[in-house]
Amino acid sequence: MATATLRRAVPGSNRNRLLALLAVLTIVFGGVAAWSADHASDRNGSASAQNKALSDNARTSEVRGQVTNAVNTVFSYNYADVAKTEKAAQELLTGKAVQQYNQLFTLVRRQAPTQKQVLTTTVTETAVKSLGSGRARLLVFADQRNTRTDKNQTSYSAAVFAVNAIYANGKWRIDNIDTLAG
Repeated sequence: MATATLRRAVPGSNRNRLLALLAVLTIVFGGVAAWSADHASDRNGSASAQNKALSDNARTSEVRGQVTNAVNTVFSYNYADVAKTEKAAQELLTGKAVQQYNQLFTLVRRQAPTQKQVLTTTVTETAVKSLGSGRARLLVFADQRNTRTDKNQTSYSAAVFAVNAIYANGKWRIDNIDTLAG
């Protein structure tokens, strides 16, 4: 009896229109769902989705800490024991960074003993730009204190540069130094 009442309330042409409308809505919503799924997979495959610096706090903290220690060590020296800094650099740097550092340190080897220089570098902040699959890029902000004990002079400066680091044998090592000189 309820079916007969429903059939009378919805004449045949209105029922066909309703079915057609439901079919169109089903196709439209299915298309939107497919487009959304495709769009979401594109985003998950993008560079930002692959950047663990945005999602892995522990790994980001690890690379920041180890690179901070490396920069503080490698860019600080005492004229009385320049070899100590050079030895540490060989352990904390790798690849192109070793060559870059050796070029920079040539002048230090010559001048530090005669000028009795003591350079102390203190990283004040690091920002991990990218992190993934054993590679990281960081922006480093540091304060430097340079003391010439032969003239009893101290100067202060700030430094900003980027480094690339690689993870090998359980630790992060700097493999490129970018002074951002343009």
